[in-house]
Amino acid sequence: MKDFLLLIRTEGDVWTSLSPQQLQEHIEKGTAYIDNLIKEGKLKSAAPLDKGSRIVTDTNGIIKDRPFNETKEVIAGYFHIVAEDIREAVEIAKANPIFSDIPTKIEVHLMKAIGG
Repeated sequence: MKDFLLLIRTEGDVWTSLSPQQLQEHIEKGTAYIDNLIKEGKLKSAAPLDKGSRIVTDTNGIIKDRPFNETKEVIAGYFHIVAEDIREAVEIAKANPIFSDIPTKIEVHLMKAIGG
């Protein structure tokens, strides 16, 4: 089994466009998706990310710390999963119910072991 990082990208604060009922339904579908990944032993961790993220850059020796709001697109959260290969990881990403509720992109990254 290999480790993969799924980065969930959305545009801005998309949750405000959902009605309370739609948001509740999304939470229920998301909970079922996560519960299934746990049951299958595929999920190592997952979390939403706060809008207050920061970006740290180094330009010519000058380190800057500023809000991470350069684009409309934001990283809304992540899943750290295990899968046999990239194809299985992509299938896990495609099954995420977020696609049915809001415009979303999910990046699938193979994680390399340090020293490996």
